[in-house]
Amino acid sequence: MYKIFVNDKLLTIGKKEVNEAVNLHYKTKTTFESAFDLLFNTDKEHIHIYHSKKNKVWEKFQNFAQPVYAAGGIVRNKDNNYLFIKRNGLWDLPKGHVEKKESFENAAVREVEEECSISDLKLGKFASVTYHVYFDKRYYLKVVYWFHMKYKGTAKPKPQKEENIEIVNWFSKDKIPKLMKNTYGNIRELTQNQILNNKK
Repeated sequence: MYKIFVNDKLLTIGKKEVNEAVNLHYKTKTTFESAFDLLFNTDKEHIHIYHSKKNKVWEKFQNFAQPVYAAGGIVRNKDNNYLFIKRNGLWDLPKGHVEKKESFENAAVREVEEECSISDLKLGKFASVTYHVYFDKRYYLKVVYWFHMKYKGTAKPKPQKEENIEIVNWFSKDKIPKLMKNTYGNIRELTQNQILNNKK
């Protein structure tokens, strides 16, 4: 099942109906328009679009909401603390757009370096992909590839002000749940799965 965050609400695409969601059977692109109308203009929290050929629907959705690719890092230091940024008043993880002909891995490392002013990063395993939608004259699907990273340096991170980053800091696991009260839905889920539920 594909899971797309729309602010703190959820749009999913799958083969069958699901419980605890408003279910819409896919017919044409107007199904997407109906889903977003419900998400943006009502109190409905979860819209689910279903069809036996869910991958075909996913392809059509990417024609409806233009994909924009980014990459970012889940960065842990030698003290087992994790790197978070605060941008536009919300806690986030460092990430940014993938440049032309750039790999997701290279983009993830570059963006962490640029947004947090640190180097000496060791790229680890691929973590996850998150999807969220935003509207700017048309709908865009932000596709973010996340990678685990380790930082063995000692330099204090600094926020990239021109990217509207206000704070960059390291946080221990016990401090992270408080941050998650003021973040995005996709970051909350990613952090839960990749940091808080990670026993390492």
